[in-house]
Amino acid sequence: MNKIILNIKELEKIFGYKILKNVISLGLDTATKTGYAIAITNDKEVNISIGFINIDVSGIEDKYERNKIRYEAVFNNLKGLIKSEYIVIIENVYFGRNPNTLIVLSRIGAIAWTLAKLKECKVIKWRTANQARSLLGIKGNVKKPIVMEMINNILGTEIKNDDEVDAIVLALNGIMLKEPKITIKKKKKRKRRK
Repeated sequence: MNKIILNIKELEKIFGYKILKNVISLGLDTATKTGYAIAITNDKEVNISIGFINIDVSGIEDKYERNKIRYEAVFNNLKGLIKSEYIVIIENVYFGRNPNTLIVLSRIGAIAWTLAKLKECKVIKWRTANQARSLLGIKGNVKKPIVMEMINNILGTEIKNDDEVDAIVLALNGIMLKEPKITIKKKKKRKRRK
């Protein structure tokens, strides 16, 4: 597990938001390779530990067996990772192209949410990638390699795993005093013909 130490005052200047002190935030980029970041703040610093859960199921032909192994591995790893005092921020998935992928990712997110509830975490939030990134001043529709480069530049790191970078973005959301803007598109009213 990699560790990053950041100065709170510098982060507040960079992002323009106050950082909560003496809290622990767990960011979970739930996917078939789940990235996680734990951000621990004190009065002066943010200590971030990062890692990911990756289970090689490439040798298993049956997709149901592959998913069963993935779900069990995520469950067992997160069961030891999530603590009751954590603010838990879970990436909310969206429908891209493949509905089967959406199903797998949704279930992994549900495992994380359920474990956080069972551990009695007081704060559990869902964030889309766009919401989480926008809070850090990154346009949401930016591709993952560009997000990785931007986060590495902002934090002065050299992280090569985009799942860990996404988890850091989520964990940073958990320690910020500001919430992202949530926009709801309104449907246009049709004019009735007379």
